[in-house]
Parts: sequence; C-alpha cells; structure tokens
Amino acid sequence: PVVAPKIPSVKNHNWIQTPIDAFVLSKLESEGIAPSSEANKITLLKRATEDMLGLPPTQDEIQAFVNDTAPDAWDKVVDRLLASPQYGERWGRHWLDLAHYADSEGFKADETRPRMWRYRDYVIKSFNDDKPYDRFVQEQIAGDELYPDDPQATVALGFLRNFPDESNAEDIPLRRQEILNDITDTVGSVFLGVTYGCARCHDHKFDPILHKDYYRMQAFFANLKIEDHALMGTVEEKRSYQEQLAHWEEQTKGIRDEMHNLLQPRIQAAYNSGLRRFPDDVKQAIARPANEKSPMDWQVYWKALPQMEISDASAAKALNPANRAKYDALQAALAKYPKPRELPTAQVMLDGSSAAPPVHVLRGGNIDAKAEEVHPGFLSILDATDAKVT
Repeated sequence: PVVAPKIPSVKNHNWIQTPIDAFVLSKLESEGIAPSSEANKITLLKRATEDMLGLPPTQDEIQAFVNDTAPDAWDKVVDRLLASPQYGERWGRHWLDLAHYADSEGFKADETRPRMWRYRDYVIKSFNDDKPYDRFVQEQIAGDELYPDDPQATVALGFLRNFPDESNAEDIPLRRQEILNDITDTVGSVFLGVTYGCARCHDHKFDPILHKDYYRMQAFFANLKIEDHALMGTVEEKRSYQEQLAHWEEQTKGIRDEMHNLLQPRIQAAYNSGLRRFPDDVKQAIARPANEKSPMDWQVYWKALPQMEISDASAAKALNPANRAKYDALQAALAKYPKPRELPTAQVMLDGSSAAPPVHVLRGGNIDAKAEEVHPGFLSILDATDAKVT
C-alpha cells in the first residue's frame, strides 16, 4: 500500500526548502557528503531554461533575472518558461517518442503520412494548455466516442495510428496482426507502465501477466480500421457537411456517372491487377458479397483496397484523345457545381463496423496457431472478468 513516508531528521535544516530536500540531505549526510553550494542566478536560469525549453536563455533574459531583486523573481521565471510555446515542444517530444510518432509509414515503401502532423501539434498544445492527464489519456484511446464534439479529440486518435506499416504487404491478415501487436505493445508500455510484449508468446517470465492477457487487451482494438481522412469537426459541423455533400452528389450524379464510365476500364484493370497479387484467402474475403462478409472479411477488404485503387487523375491519363476530350468537357461541366468546403481531416484509427472479428490466443504469437477465443479484458491480476463493452 502507498503510504506517506516519515520525513527524515537532518542536521543542516537551513539547506531544506521542500520536504523532498530532507530525503536528499539525509542520504548525503549518511554518506558524509556535503551539499553543493547554492547555484548563482545565471547558473540557475541556465539550468531551468535548458531543462524546460531545451534552449539556453537569451542575454536579455539573463540580464532581466540578474537585475530582478524582487522576492518572487524566481517564480516569475518559472511561470514565464511554463507559458512559453517551446515548453510544449520540448516536453511533447518525450510523449511523441512513447507514441512512436513518425511522419512516414516505415518499411521499404515508407510512404509519407501527410496529416500526421496534426497529432504532433495536438500533443504540443496539450502540454502547453496543461491538459489534465486523465483527459489526455481518454482522448488518445477513445476520443471520438467520449468527446464527439471536440475536433481535437478525433486528432488525438493519431496515437493509435503511429505503428510502422508495410502498406503494400500481400498477406493482409498477417499485416493486420502486426498492426494490432504494435498497438497492444504501445498501449501497454505507455499507459500501464510495463512492457508486456513477451506475453504475446507465453506467460510473462517475471510479472504476473498471462499469455491470454495480451490478447484480452488486444481484443479492445480488434475492430480498428485505418482512417487517413477522418473528418474533424463538431457533430453538427459533420452533419451539415454530409448534408451539403449529399446535395452536391445528387446534383452532379449524371455528370459523375459519365466520367466514371469513361474511366471504368482503366479502374477495373487496376483493380484486377492488384487483386491478382493477393493469396487465395484474401481474394475470397474481398470477393465475398457485402451482405455475406464477416467482420474479418471487412477488415481484409479495407486494408487491401488501397492496393487495388487508382485515382481518377491517373486513370484519365490512359484515355484516348477522343475520350479525353469528353472527360475534360465533363470536368468543366462539373466545375459549375462547386463542392462544399471540406472539413479538415486527420490520420487516425476508427471502429470499422459494429461487430469485431473474434480474437484468439496465438500460441507462440503465431497467427496460424489459434487457441482459445478471448474477449476484451484487462490484466487478470487486476480483473479476471471480461470488460463490459458498450
């Protein structure tokens, strides 16, 4: 049990300014070590500024502090440093390291993540705003569910999007499992303060963390879907945008259908070419009718789709001159119906559907060695029952 320790008795009471100092001084005295002399004002300012901002103080800041003889001179320095935007930039870096923040996917393709910077800025702003830690945690795990009217709570879900990803992998189920493993490991190390990745393959060697606990925790995230264009805005702003977009789509349906028909052969060829590269089980999941797809089929489909798609602009390049002229004329006609102004978007992870794929304990962490099915839950030593998911 956590209890308040007794403050040690010390000889040099004049050195103590806070109760913590008594513990430090007690240890020094037991070792026969005298405390260092008090730092002068320039040294003190240098230490504080570099620690809090990662930058040295300017000459003007040094001069102002040296000349300030008021009793609260030091308090004013600390308040100024905490109010500096560089404070969040300095200390936000530590959190970004924990979250494995990166502006590209990693692996050999290493595509850029053009909107990932929003998560970086969210972290910096959270530090500078002195956001309560519990709110900071909740936003990064379930911001869209808990705070749907706060656009920044959507951006916070970028925490779950920072995994390295081989986005052109052919084995989609294995790619999905590697993503889930990274999310599970990161959530454990960041929010539970323990590295429990070894429980992916067996019971933990040193801590009371079971092999199945790893997959119980992973089950919370089994339904996540990569969403690199998540709309930012309040519930009302999103509703209004969707209504305006639906109206625009209704007005332009005929034009857009004609454009699509011109591009369809090239789009279909790209789809077929991309489909051929996948193994049979992935092909079957993709081809299954929508009303027959399982939650796992949808997971496979959404992760495979980008490898089979090409943009309209790319498809248009393959048109012959006559069809290109028709396409350009249709584009001009479409331009007469301006689309509603888009909301900003962020790269995050969101629920893929209302039902999640089943999660099994994987013997030795092997995706092909499924054991018992498990449901979302916490570490058994804390709560062995399944979590109540609503």
